[in-house]
Formats: sequence, structure tokens, C-alpha cells
Amino acid sequence: MLGRKYSLAKDNDIQLVFKKGQIYFSPFFNIKILKKDQPNSRFCIVVSTNISKKAVVRNKLKRQLKAIIYEKIPQFQGNYDCVILTKVSAVVTDFTELDKTLTFLFKKAKII
Repeated sequence: MLGRKYSLAKDNDIQLVFKKGQIYFSPFFNIKILKKDQPNSRFCIVVSTNISKKAVVRNKLKRQLKAIIYEKIPQFQGNYDCVILTKVSAVVTDFTELDKTLTFLFKKAKII
């Protein structure tokens, strides 16, 4: 799983990505990406209670997205701060479709 060094946790950093980052859309989630001079790419996954009221469902979605990102880290070309905003349709989608969509968005953003 993703370690602490890949975590984008500070509110100031997240707000900077929201203000200056470039956004990419898909049916399951939106991602905002900002190129940084950090030693590692960092990620923040946002799963709102509007997605599901059950924490089990929200945490499962976070774990799935973290597993996908962990596989893709060696392919990244540069260091980025990335915020992933999930949509309701991501809950009922299987893992392979989430993987394909996230990979497509990373390629579209020219990260991998």
C-alpha cells in the first residue's frame, strides 16, 4: 500500500492543488494534478459521505484506488501532487474498470 511519503495530507498543499492544478474528468472520478519539485509524487483520495453513508464502502474504495496507484508509481515521469475526487458510480464499478480509467486519466495527463 501507499506509504506516508506518498500521502498528500496538509490542507495547504491540497488547497494549492485545487487552485492551480489541472483537472481531468471521467465517469468514476475527477483528478486534479499539479507538477511539483517534491522528491516523490503525493496523492490524496477524497471519498465523500455523499458516495455512501457506510464507512466500510468508502474505505474499500480508497483501498482499491491506493492499490492501483501503488502499481503505477514506478511508471510516473516526474513528481506530482494529485487529488482524486470520487463519484457515486465508482462504488458499483469493478476493480479492473477503475484501473483502466485511472490509467487512462494518468496517460491523458501525460504522467505515465
